[in-house]
Amino acid sequence: MDHSVLQLKRISQHLAVVQLVTQDVAVVSLAGTSKLLLVPVTFHLNDTFHFDSEKLSVGQTISLSLQTAGIEHHGIPLAARGHRKHSRAKRERQMSEGEEDLIPTVQHALCIGDVISGTVKSVQANCLLIKLEGGVTGFVHASEILDQVPNGSFPSSKQKVGNVVTAKVIGGREVKSHKFLPITHPNFSATMPELTLRPSKLSGDCEVMYQSEQLADQLKSYKPGQVLTCYVSKYNCTKKCLDVEVTPIIQGSVELLLMSQRVKHLKYPKKHFQSGQALTATVIAPDRTNTRLSLSLTGACSLDEGSITLGTIEKVTPHLGVTIRLPFGKTGQVGLCDIADSYKESPLEELTLGRMVRCCVISKNEHELAVSLRSSRVYPERESSINDPEITTAKDLRKGQLLRGYIKAVGEPGVFVSLCASLSGRVLFNYVTDYYVKDHGIFLASIPKGKLVTVKVLSINNGQGEVELSLLPQDTGAPDVLSKSLGLPSKQSKMLNDAKGSVLKTSKRKRRGSESEQVSSKKLKIKKKQKHSEEADSGVEVYCHEEDSDAEVEGSNTGLSPVSQQPKPRKTQVPRLEVSRSFAWDVSLNTISPVTGKHEDMSSDSEDDEPEDSKAKLTRREKEVGKRQMEKELMKAEQQLMDPNRHPQSADDFDRLVLSSPNSSILWTQYMAFHLHTTEIEKARTVAERALKTISFREEQEKLNVWVALLNLENLYGTEESLMKVFERAVQYSEPLKVFQQLASIYTKSEKYKQADNLYNTMLKRFRQESTVWLSYATFLLKQGKTDSTNALLQRALKCLPQKEHVDIIAKFAQLEFRLGDTERAKAMFESTLSNYPKRTDLWSVYIDMMVKHGSQDEVRHLFERVIHLKLAPKKMKFFFKRYLEYEKKHGSEERVQAVKEKALEYVESTSLSVDS
Repeated sequence: MDHSVLQLKRISQHLAVVQLVTQDVAVVSLAGTSKLLLVPVTFHLNDTFHFDSEKLSVGQTISLSLQTAGIEHHGIPLAARGHRKHSRAKRERQMSEGEEDLIPTVQHALCIGDVISGTVKSVQANCLLIKLEGGVTGFVHASEILDQVPNGSFPSSKQKVGNVVTAKVIGGREVKSHKFLPITHPNFSATMPELTLRPSKLSGDCEVMYQSEQLADQLKSYKPGQVLTCYVSKYNCTKKCLDVEVTPIIQGSVELLLMSQRVKHLKYPKKHFQSGQALTATVIAPDRTNTRLSLSLTGACSLDEGSITLGTIEKVTPHLGVTIRLPFGKTGQVGLCDIADSYKESPLEELTLGRMVRCCVISKNEHELAVSLRSSRVYPERESSINDPEITTAKDLRKGQLLRGYIKAVGEPGVFVSLCASLSGRVLFNYVTDYYVKDHGIFLASIPKGKLVTVKVLSINNGQGEVELSLLPQDTGAPDVLSKSLGLPSKQSKMLNDAKGSVLKTSKRKRRGSESEQVSSKKLKIKKKQKHSEEADSGVEVYCHEEDSDAEVEGSNTGLSPVSQQPKPRKTQVPRLEVSRSFAWDVSLNTISPVTGKHEDMSSDSEDDEPEDSKAKLTRREKEVGKRQMEKELMKAEQQLMDPNRHPQSADDFDRLVLSSPNSSILWTQYMAFHLHTTEIEKARTVAERALKTISFREEQEKLNVWVALLNLENLYGTEESLMKVFERAVQYSEPLKVFQQLASIYTKSEKYKQADNLYNTMLKRFRQESTVWLSYATFLLKQGKTDSTNALLQRALKCLPQKEHVDIIAKFAQLEFRLGDTERAKAMFESTLSNYPKRTDLWSVYIDMMVKHGSQDEVRHLFERVIHLKLAPKKMKFFFKRYLEYEKKHGSEERVQAVKEKALEYVESTSLSVDS
C-alpha cells in the first residue's frame, strides 16, 4: 500500500476498478493509486451461489471500504465490502434485541479516544444504546457505566431514555447485519462503536479494546483468586449455572453450588439473581472450552480443610452415611457421627436424595473429601448445643469416658462401634451384654448396624489407634443391647447354676466315699471275728493249716493248684490262710519288707476295686437320694412351665404355647423372631405359613398382624419378587387398604423411599375416596421435605374427595404443615378455612392447639381475642373463655388472668341484657 493510502486518517468509501475476477478473489485497482488490491469473492466453502447483481466483471467500478490502512491506523473498521443494491425490492427483517435500530452501513468518522455526546436511546439489563450524531448508534456495556458498582445493584437502571450523556470511544464490536439473509449473504457485517461512561476513563487515558485480540490470551490475564465484578446475563436451567458478563468480550459462568451459601437462594435462583445485577465474584480458572471464565460468588476458589460450602446429596447408604456432590467436581463422604451435634436413632431419615445442605470439609485426600454437617462446623459463628462432642483421633478420648456411637459391624473379634469417620472402637463379647450367650450368631442377628449405643472407654492405644470399649449396663448406665424377649439367661444365674452343679458333684463323691468306708469297716469286723475264731482253734489245726499253705506254695511253683493235687474238705476253704501271710515263722528279718510291700499292693488294689462295685450296685440310701433329686427337678420344671411370665427358650416351648393359644398373633410373631435370631429364615417362613393356616378366619386383625410380620421378613431377608408375591397374597386374603398402608410404612422405615412413593401413587388411584390415603402420602412427602408437592396433593385431594369432607381434609393438612412443614402456610390454610366457616368451633379449637405448640404467645392471645368476640352459643363461648383463662394462668401474669375474667363478666352481662330486652 503506497504513501497516499497510509495518509488516510479516516475510514471512508473508495472507488475501485475490477481488473481480474477468479473463483475466490478479485483483483481491483484503487482509484488514485497504482496499487492493486485483493477483494474476496467467497468467504467459505459453501458460498458458491451469487445473484447476477452480485457477480463482478472486468472493468466494473465498485465501492470499497478500507479495512485497515496500516499499523499506525487506529480507526474503527467498517464493513469489509460495501453492499450493492439489488434490482428486487429490499427485504424487511426484524432485528434481534439490542440491535433492532442498527444501520450497518452508516458512515461515520469516529476514532478511538474521541469524546462525544449522545442521547440514551434504549436501556437494557446489561447495556445502554446511545444515539450519536449522524444516526450512529453506540453501545455501552454495564461495566462501563460506573466506577464504583455496589454489590447487588443494577448499573444500567441509573440511566433513563432521553438522558444526554458524555461518552468516550474505546473500541468497536462487530455485529451481523440483518438487511439481507445471513445464509445467502454471510459477508455483510458491521461494527458498532463501543463507548464508556465511566468518569475515570473520560478524564484520562483508557485501554483500547481490540476485538481481533485472541480470547484465550485475554482469559489468561485473569489469575485464580482475583476478585472482580460481573453482571448477570441469565440463569441456565439446562446446565444449572449462572451466565455472567465481565466485560463486553469476557463472559463467565458460576455453577449452582458456588452461587451462594444460603440454601433458599439456590432453590429459586431466578428470583435472587436477576439480569443486569452486579455481583462480586472470584476467579477460579478458564473453563474446559477455554472460552469463558469459571467464577465463584462465595469467595472460594478451591476446597481446603475448614472450607464451608453447599452440596447436594447424591447417595444415601443405610447404616454408613451419605455421599455429597460438592463444587469443583468433588464428592464428599459424611459419616453417621458427622451429621449432627446430637445423635439420633435414625440420622439418615431427613437426608433425602437431591437435597441441598450446608457442609464443612474436615479432611482432604487425593480421591475424596471427608465432610461434616454438624451445626458447630457449618455455623461456627453461632453457639450450638453439643450433646455428642466431635472426636477426630484416639487422643481425644480418656479412660472411663462415656460417649455415644453407632454400631459399625459385628464380627468374630467382637462388636465394632463407630466413634467418628476415621476411628472405631472394639467391644469384646464379654463386655457386650449381661446375658449368657453361647452362640455368637445371636449378636449378629440382634444388634443391627447403625444402632445408636452408649459405650465406656476401657483402654486406649494411641500408637496403634486401638480403643477398647464396654457396652455393659453397669458401665454405661444404659439398657442392655439384647432384648429380654430373647429369653437368654443372665451370667449370674449361669454362674450360680454351675456352682450348684459342682457342689452336688462333690457331695455325691463324699457320700460315695463314706458308704465305701462303711462297707470296708464291716468287712474288717467280719475278718476280726474270723481271726478270733481261728485263734480259739487247737494247735493241730493250725499245724494242718500250715501244711496246707506249704502245699499251696509248692503247687504254685510247679504250676498246679493244691485242689488238683489233693481234694480238701470244705472246712479248709475258710480264709484262714491269711495268717501265714501276716506272719512268717521261720524267716529272717530281711524277708519282712517284701512281704509287707506285697501286702500293701494288694490292699491298694482292693481299695481301687471297691468304688467300681459301689457304682455297679447302688445302695438303698443312694436310690432314695436319686429319687428325691429327680422329684425336685420335675417339680421345678413343672413350676417353670406353669409360670405365665416365663419366656420360651426353645422351639418346643413355642409349640406348646401356640397349641394353647392358636389365634394369638403375638406368639406366632415371637416364634418367627426366635428363628430369625438364630438366622433360620426358612423356618421363620414356615412358622408364618403355619400361623396363617391355624388362625381362625374370624380373627382378621390377628391374621393381618402375621401378614405384616411376613412382609417385614421378606423386605429384610428376601428379594423384591418374593416380597411382591407375599403382598399380592395378603391383598387377596385381607383388607387391601390396610395391607397397602402397612407395606408403605415398611418401605418408609427401611428407607426405600422410591418404592414407597410408587406405592402411594398406586394407592391414590385405587383408593382415591379414602382421606386416610391422602393424609398418609402428605405425611410421607413432608418428611421428605417436598412441601410444594404437598400443596399440589391437597388440590388433587379436593377434586377426588366428596364436598362434605373438604373442610376436614384441609384442617388435617394444615395440622401436618404445623408439625412437619411450613407454619406460615399452615396458618394461611386455617385462616382461609375459618373465613368461610367462622362458626366451626372444632376448627378454632384445633387451630388454638396448634398455635399453642408452634406459635408465639402474642399470636395465641390474638387468636383467643378473636374467638371470644364471635357470636356463638353461650355453651361454646364458655368453653373458649375457660381455655383462655387456663392459658393465662399457665403462661401469663395475674393482670392478664384478671383481664380475661373481666372480659368473661362483660360477655355474661351483655348476654343477660340481650335476653332481658
